[in-house]
Amino acid sequence: ASHTAALYTAVHRALTADLPELLRLAADALATVPAPPDLAGWSELTREELFRLAPVCGSLVVLLFGLPACVLCEPRIGRTGEYWLTRVALLRGIGLLYVFAFASSAMQGRALFGARGLFAPATGSSGPTPALDLLAAAGVGSADARVELASLCGLLLSLLLAFGGPRFALWAPLPASLWLLHLSLVNNASRLLPAHSWEWAASELGFLAIFLAPEWPPSTLYPRLLPPPSAVLLLFRWHLFRLLLGAGLSRLADHSPSCWRRLDCAAAHHETQPMPTPLAWLLHGMPARWRAAEAAVSLAALILAPFAALLPSRAARLATFWIEAGVQVGSMASGNVGFANWAALVPALALLVPAL
Repeated sequence: ASHTAALYTAVHRALTADLPELLRLAADALATVPAPPDLAGWSELTREELFRLAPVCGSLVVLLFGLPACVLCEPRIGRTGEYWLTRVALLRGIGLLYVFAFASSAMQGRALFGARGLFAPATGSSGPTPALDLLAAAGVGSADARVELASLCGLLLSLLLAFGGPRFALWAPLPASLWLLHLSLVNNASRLLPAHSWEWAASELGFLAIFLAPEWPPSTLYPRLLPPPSAVLLLFRWHLFRLLLGAGLSRLADHSPSCWRRLDCAAAHHETQPMPTPLAWLLHGMPARWRAAEAAVSLAALILAPFAALLPSRAARLATFWIEAGVQVGSMASGNVGFANWAALVPALALLVPAL
């Protein structure tokens, strides 16, 4: 009875408080987007206003044209093995993201959010924490124990998603359970994480994975009767578009360092980033023109390439994938920024499907 009451409370809070708050925040964000009343007004927009308008335009293209096209063309799309392979790669990649997230929480949760940690326990979290609420209703009284138990359960389940057989990796309840566990831990740590977008990106990817996996546990990784939904694959590309474009525009906004506009940010980046590698030392010593080319390629991969990810041309999408893969792998080889690079690399796998 206590478990049912805790579940009811979590669902009721999500529907009556969290969902309206989310819609309000979305409405407030859209209200700040500049909307010129006529064509002449577009020429008067400032650079900052154009930056705020760009992701909205891309999102409207997906919502107004991409998703309806997926629904109408779904029965006629020729399914090749690449569709099933892409789904498996996406689910395995999200499983690895979860492995990093839950392992980090299991090792650092008590030190960061425990009773004697750097941050006080989140007794009144600003977001839903259904997994922690269920553990509390089950009698796990210590907040430290609840966080560690949820982290260890998530680590075990994420290993099944990343390396388990088809009955685990391709069954929707598994990514759904992982998403609830991860959402609970992220909201529990919301005091520390607002500036770390990759945690929220991993949570969104995990939510999309629920609808990518079949509702029934198949006996093979490539169940012909349960193809991956085209609309969900398109939403992965939309997620990649927003993630990369937001990162790129933040580097050129008025409040960002001017070194990005001068193309010399790489001069300081390689020596000031977290845990620079020997490759970072080598790149830091390269000529100024090389470092300027690094900055230009990075900006192009973050601002121009995301638009190619939404094009119907497969050649454009494949080129975008290899550009993004090269940039992210190069970033991982020259430093350590958590799993932010993985959070951008995993959704890029959705660019490999032959259609859409």
